[in-house]
Amino acid sequence: MIVFNPHHRGLVIAAAVATAIFLVDCNVERNITVSVLYIVAVWIVHATHRRSVVLVAAAVCSVLTPLGWYFSPGDAVWTDAIWNRVLSLLAIWITAALCSRALSLDAQRNASNVLGEHLQQELNSEHTRFTEIQERCQLTIDAALDAVIMINQHSQITEWNKQAECTFGWSREEAMGQSLAELIIPERFRDDHHRGLQRFHQTGIPKIMNQRLEMSAVRRNGEEFPIELSIIVLRCAEGYQYSAFVRDITEHKSTLEELRKRDQQITTLLNSTAEGIYGVDLEGRCTFANNTCARLLGYDTPEELFGANMHQLIHHSRIDGTPYPQSECRIYQAFRSSEGVHVDDEHFWRKDGTSFSVEYWSYPVHVEGALGGSVVTFVDTSDRKRREHLQTKKYEELEDRVALHDQELVAMRDRLELALEGANVGLWDWDAVTDEVYFSKTAKTQLGYDADMAWTHFRDWETRLHPDDYEQAMQCLKKYFQDRGDVYQSTFRLRCENGTYRWILSQGHGEFDESGKPLRLIGVHIDIHEQIENEKILEWLNGELSRTVDALHSSNIDLQQFAYVASHDLQTPLRAIANFAQFLQDDYAGKLDATADDYLQRIVQGAHRMQQLIRDLLGYSRVESRAAPFQPTSLNDAFEDALEMLSSSITETGARVTRDELPTIQADKSQMAQLLTNLIGNAVKYHGDKPPEVHVWAEIGDEFYTLFVQDNGIGISPKHHDRVFEIFRRLHTQTAYPGTGIGLAVCRRIVNRHGGDISVKSQEGKGSTFVFTIPVNNSEVEQFDADNPDAIGIVHDKALGDV
Repeated sequence: MIVFNPHHRGLVIAAAVATAIFLVDCNVERNITVSVLYIVAVWIVHATHRRSVVLVAAAVCSVLTPLGWYFSPGDAVWTDAIWNRVLSLLAIWITAALCSRALSLDAQRNASNVLGEHLQQELNSEHTRFTEIQERCQLTIDAALDAVIMINQHSQITEWNKQAECTFGWSREEAMGQSLAELIIPERFRDDHHRGLQRFHQTGIPKIMNQRLEMSAVRRNGEEFPIELSIIVLRCAEGYQYSAFVRDITEHKSTLEELRKRDQQITTLLNSTAEGIYGVDLEGRCTFANNTCARLLGYDTPEELFGANMHQLIHHSRIDGTPYPQSECRIYQAFRSSEGVHVDDEHFWRKDGTSFSVEYWSYPVHVEGALGGSVVTFVDTSDRKRREHLQTKKYEELEDRVALHDQELVAMRDRLELALEGANVGLWDWDAVTDEVYFSKTAKTQLGYDADMAWTHFRDWETRLHPDDYEQAMQCLKKYFQDRGDVYQSTFRLRCENGTYRWILSQGHGEFDESGKPLRLIGVHIDIHEQIENEKILEWLNGELSRTVDALHSSNIDLQQFAYVASHDLQTPLRAIANFAQFLQDDYAGKLDATADDYLQRIVQGAHRMQQLIRDLLGYSRVESRAAPFQPTSLNDAFEDALEMLSSSITETGARVTRDELPTIQADKSQMAQLLTNLIGNAVKYHGDKPPEVHVWAEIGDEFYTLFVQDNGIGISPKHHDRVFEIFRRLHTQTAYPGTGIGLAVCRRIVNRHGGDISVKSQEGKGSTFVFTIPVNNSEVEQFDADNPDAIGIVHDKALGDV
């Protein structure tokens, strides 16, 4: 079943009407006009309410009108009929125009109705939306983290949110309608607040509007605190409305201050380091730098580096002048690989264009998990490079010296091996960790073993120790390891190939680890067998010598007794003989014949010579047997004593005896006088034709006093220089120069007792100079002790040798 809506029904009806009119028009006379009725079809189409359909219908009817006239019967063409057709067409289009206008007006009316309804709906929706926005704004204001305060142009509070209550301590009910200045502005700023509002109302120029400000506010309890304030202004029918957004920045200020202090600490820390430090972002621009960085790079302040591309500024070229692309820069490897980089062989460029060698470290910096750049730390290694260069040069020189030294060591080792082999000294090297021992060929051959015999372990030495020496040798080794001494030394016997034992002196030096554990001991074996045997022989000889000394001691006692007898018993009869011979000569001289007088003269002279000889012998023996202890002795006084004893000889010969200033020494005072008396007396006695001239002087050295006795006498031939100090040794006859030949022997004995030496410088006929020395520190010289048999033995041995 086909269902038509109203629009379709109208079209069908209009089509049916038009068809009917067309059929009628085709069947009537041409002079009869039916086409005017097409306006009915057009009007029916108007019911579709579509202008396009009306126009189409009018066009169709316009076409049907001439067609109907064409098909109508009759041949005449009437003018009236033609005009009727034209009028029909006009009627059709006028009807179409009227219907179209009517449809347009209906459409406008319908559109107005729809628009009105739509506007009403929009108005209702906007009202609802405004209400929601207003509620949402209020909720937003109440939920805001900042205090939101609104005032009118009279500075009266019209809005006060929850945060304002918390911030200032006034409730909404208490704050609404109150003066803002009186409620929260410090008293010192209230006048400024009022003047600012008045100026804005007069000029309309906002001075502090629409910007963030920091100022002070006051709480309900009177506490003044810092706030951050932003004000916006709205002009409305009631006048100006102001909205203020207030934030308590007390904690913010405290945080900023803490951050400032921390930043200052970091800055101080960075500036106190000796290393240059700077940071770069991902594009290589400098974000910070310390003072050392600026100084090393030749800049006055770190701020000169901020924002600069550090690679282009300080790392643009290699040391040879070739470009250094940023893509190859190892500093930026921290960006590319997120790993730290350490480089010690590159150069940075200063502001003045010079370069210096650096060692740098580049480490990536992450900000909230994301790579933000890197921090570079560098040091100037110019001085270190110079030192390293010098060290390298010195090391090379040292290597050359070591190589040369190694060559010398090889040569020395060869010489040492030859020397050790020639000296029959064996070398050993014991590894205390592995217990292995190296023994040289000589260490084996000195005991009669084959040089190629395998001695490789400690037991090879241990098993050859003499049983009586084993315990002592092992204890000596153990003690050395415990004490860690400088030198290991031990004496023992080792078994030879033929089964005998030889004495060995072992010496060496050890190496220890940090804990004191022995690592190595190296040393030598010295064959001291003959030395030990010789020591045994020497020990026997020392025993024999001791027994001989005891015998000599007994003999010296006998000699002392002889000296006593000689000084008393021998001199008494000799003195009687001399006296009686002198009496005979005095009483009978000239009364007997010449022969008797000659015999008497010889008896008297012989007795006197014998007395003088005994006195001289006693004096010689008493040099040590009756010596006095050493004491400070003035040689000037000793010289004067000698002149007094020799005064008659000096006067008789007309001698001239002089001296320089002589020192004071540690000596036997009487023996010093006797020494000078003998030397000066000989100088006075052994003179030539000229009167004797004697001069005495001294020279003071670090260890010895040297004294000189010079004369102008007859001199001594060089071949007799040593003989003159022997006892009883005479160079002249009794007739020429009488004497016993003991005087100079006494001088040498005195000088020797004082630890010195005596000699003579002379040529025959040219005078003599006797030189003797006395130690400066004479307290160290061993003095004679009458009870010391060794000292007595010196007298005995010397006297025996001279005899």
